[in-house]
Amino acid sequence: MPALSINNLNAGYEGNRVLSDINLSIVPGQICGLIGPNGSGKSTLLRSILQLGVEVSGEILICDRMLSSLSDNQKARMVSYLPQNFNPLSRLTVAETVLLGRHPYRSGWSQDSGQDLETAEKCMLETDTWDLRNRVFSNLSGGEKRLVLLASALAQEPDLLLLDEPGSSLDFKHQLNMWLLLRKLSLRGISVLVSTHEVALSGRFLDSVLVLSEGKSRAFGSPTDVFTTSILSEVFDVHLHVSQDEETRSWVIVPEMEQ
Repeated sequence: MPALSINNLNAGYEGNRVLSDINLSIVPGQICGLIGPNGSGKSTLLRSILQLGVEVSGEILICDRMLSSLSDNQKARMVSYLPQNFNPLSRLTVAETVLLGRHPYRSGWSQDSGQDLETAEKCMLETDTWDLRNRVFSNLSGGEKRLVLLASALAQEPDLLLLDEPGSSLDFKHQLNMWLLLRKLSLRGISVLVSTHEVALSGRFLDSVLVLSEGKSRAFGSPTDVFTTSILSEVFDVHLHVSQDEETRSWVIVPEMEQ
């Protein structure tokens, strides 16, 4: 049973189509990457899955259930979404921000339970934000905020995790740790759909890749199938040389200098 199945998806805003005829299936425990140039529709695809301000046609199933049949609370328990943009001026503490991820499991105005607190602590430890727990969110650096919001998304304990460029603003150490964490989550059976521009690093961790170009699917397959000189040069409109380092299994992408 796929964690996510998308069939013949068209999506856009105010009558303007951004995505056309997108098909995608992700099985439990798989990390699928979304790559493509700016404006290719990566963020729109992620927002379409939860119908967040996007006009959508086609079929979307989450854990074999039609998206339209799920209540907001059911969706919140099954899917976490970390957008590119967020409220940077929040005066909540880091711990309070992470605990927002436990909202789908509360009734009314109930207080945080022992389970909520334990889950939030675990997620902060996994994202290296535990030492920030008493800091005010708005006082953090951009990278620290991304990690805190990732912890909050994990606190929802989702079956499917949607991430929109989660590595932006992170230094190399935290980028690497983030990808290692995503692999750890996948081994628990959590499925991940992540948009990224970190092609060289992400290819080491992705199970599959969907390449978007001008709102359409240009390629879908394993990183070995998709991260090729011809595909990436065409999609990004840059002359590239693409290869894989045999020792680290990381991807090496070098622009070809014009003479």
